[in-house]
Amino acid sequence: MPDLRALLVSLGVGLGIAAYTTLWWHWPLAVGGGVAIVMSGLALVGTVSIGTDPAAADAAWRAAAPEFVDPPEDPLPAAPDARMDTADDESASPA
Repeated sequence: MPDLRALLVSLGVGLGIAAYTTLWWHWPLAVGGGVAIVMSGLALVGTVSIGTDPAAADAAWRAAAPEFVDPPEDPLPAAPDARMDTADDESASPA
């Protein structure tokens, strides 16, 4: 659910556009209201998309679960090199 600020911005945009189109431009109420609903929805999406800073949420989960933040102390053992170098082996060449 969007926060109160986003809802108020969207409501202001919708009411402003509805009043302007119906009272000033003399559009029919249904057309002005439809345009106002569309623009209000776009304003709500735009307001929600520039919401809170994700850095605060990132810092909060890092503080709550420090075992997931840092890498493990001892890394996994390295896998053996499975490549075979046969370029220097002369017994492999047919002669």
